[in-house]
Amino acid sequence: MYQVEYAALKYYNNIISDECLYIGMLFHNITTGKRDFRYISNFKRFQSFDDEADIDFVKLYLAGIQQQVQVNIWNYQNDFSIADFTRIYVNEFRFSDVSTIEVEENEDYVENLTKMFLKFDFSKEKRLSHSDEKKYIRRILSSSNIPFSIPRVSGSYEENVTFDYIIGNVAIKLFSFKEKNANKLIPSAKQWAFSADELKDRYKIVFLYDEDNNSPEWEIVLRILKRYAEAYRVQDGLDYILKMIS
Repeated sequence: MYQVEYAALKYYNNIISDECLYIGMLFHNITTGKRDFRYISNFKRFQSFDDEADIDFVKLYLAGIQQQVQVNIWNYQNDFSIADFTRIYVNEFRFSDVSTIEVEENEDYVENLTKMFLKFDFSKEKRLSHSDEKKYIRRILSSSNIPFSIPRVSGSYEENVTFDYIIGNVAIKLFSFKEKNANKLIPSAKQWAFSADELKDRYKIVFLYDEDNNSPEWEIVLRILKRYAEAYRVQDGLDYILKMIS
C-alpha cells in the first residue's frame, strides 16, 4: 500500500467570494516520493465562471505550478512538503487542506481522484461511475480514522432512515441528479428535509449532490435540502466534512 497526500486547487473569482471552481489536483506519494499536478483542459467552463479572467495567464500559471511540482521527474529524493508548497496560495488561487489516502500499488489514484474532484472537466463517458465515486467517497472519509457506523437509523416513528455514510455524529446522504428530472426529485427532497429536521438533535446532516445545474427546478431542490441541513457539491462537501470531523 502507498500513502498519498493530495490537495485540490480552487479558483475564486475574487478573494472574498465563497464561490469557487476546482481547477487542479496536487499529489505527493509519501511512500515513493512521486509528485503529480493535474489541471483542467476545459477553459470554456472556466471562462463561464469568470468572464473577466485572462485565460492565457491562467494556462501559464497552471503550467508553472506543474513544472514546479514535477521538476526532476525521475528524481524524487529531494525534500518536498505538500503542506509547505500549498501554504503560499492565499488569493484567488487557493488549495484545500491536505488530505491523506491509502492506495494500492497498481492503482491509478492520480487519474481517479482527478476525475473525482475535476469531474466536469471530463466528458460524461470518461467520468467515474456512480459506484466507483461512492467507493472513493467512503475511502476519503475513512482516512479520518473516525469509525463508520451502520447508516440506518430510526426516525421519530421508528421508521428506517437510511443514509449512505455515518461517520462520528455526521450523517451523509448522496443525491444523484445525473440525467434525472429535477421536478421528480422535489418530493424526495421534501422527505429528506423532513427527516433532517427530525434528526437534527442527533446528527449533523450533510447532503452531497453530484451535478452542476442552474435550472429553476434544481434551485428548488437545493433550497429544500438546505432548509434543515447542509448541502454541497460532492467536492466541496468532502472538504467541509473532513474539516468538521478533524
